Amino acid sequence: MAGISRTTAKEHLARRNLARRNLEQQSSPAEDAAELAAYIADMTTELADLAGKARLPMLAYFLNLARVEAQIYARENDSRTVARER
Repeated sequence: MAGISRTTAKEHLARRNLARRNLEQQSSPAEDAAELAAYIADMTTELADLAGKARLPMLAYFLNLARVEAQIYARENDSRTVARER
């Protein structure tokens, strides 16, 4: 993948595979959505960096907006975070 190191690409692939396995294990929909949101946050970070380097400021802006929304959702719906708050 151009612009993404092999290590980073492998980490993303491993995270995606983990997300798929968790979906197959019938975890709760909220946990699945939170995990997916965290993955989307990671991916949009990479994409926003690429857009910034390519001098595509509006695209970088919208990708960063999506990243923040995904991070907020993941944080608010992560069952581990909720369990710690109790």
